[in-house]
Amino acid sequence: MTQEQGVMPTTRSEMQAVIRECWEQALGHADFGDDDAFLLIHGANSLTAVQVMVALSGRLGARLPVRLIMRHSTVRALADAVLEQEST
Repeated sequence: MTQEQGVMPTTRSEMQAVIRECWEQALGHADFGDDDAFLLIHGANSLTAVQVMVALSGRLGARLPVRLIMRHSTVRALADAVLEQEST
């Protein structure tokens, strides 16, 4: 599923799909699950975390701090955190 740039997903599953795409792009693979901690995935590090958040911010048209991926390190948790942040 490809999300149009600048359009905020409204459901958890849509947000997870966008986050997965950003992770896949930064990591160069899709060998992870929705409950895998980002920094424990092969190829992940603090630089790729920054790349993910820059890409995600651009895709969503929202300003998202890098600390979100550090505090909410799984696809599922990050999706919930972004949806919550954008709803306030």
